[in-house]
Amino acid sequence: MTVGAARIVFHLSCISLITCSLAHAQCPVNSIVIKGRVEHAPRNASVRVLLLYPPDPHKKHPPGTDMEKNDQSGESAEAVLDGEAFTIPVEFLTNDRRTVMNFNSACNRKPRTVVVTLKQNDGPSGGDQEQDRVSLDFPHDFKSDDSHHYTLRSDLVLNGQQP
Repeated sequence: MTVGAARIVFHLSCISLITCSLAHAQCPVNSIVIKGRVEHAPRNASVRVLLLYPPDPHKKHPPGTDMEKNDQSGESAEAVLDGEAFTIPVEFLTNDRRTVMNFNSACNRKPRTVVVTLKQNDGPSGGDQEQDRVSLDFPHDFKSDDSHHYTLRSDLVLNGQQP
């Protein structure tokens, strides 16, 4: 290999390494913490937190399905109640999976809605029965000190009594 060819290979290797490192730049992982309590908690109760994201405007959906209007399910967490109080953290990736033209990841993915559900587990044959559900607006119903960790503005109260 000539010196000129070796130089070209070296420069291409450097460019390749730089491009790979830019393409794989890490976006932060943010978190949402839901704190609250359950009034009239049923036996074998659990609380589930589900993050819902706006639909991706660039994703193609079959015509006539209205899927482009529906929020997309994202990360979730669930905790079995031990007493009436609960604290449930949910981490979410901020990478929106689309790459900007300069190969930097866009780190602006955030949920639109946080759904908190109280369920009663009726055992192996009965399945889960929903007792209460609350939809929270993100980021309006939350506060943050550092724009990476969000908590509810006030504790959430779920009700386990059937209407």
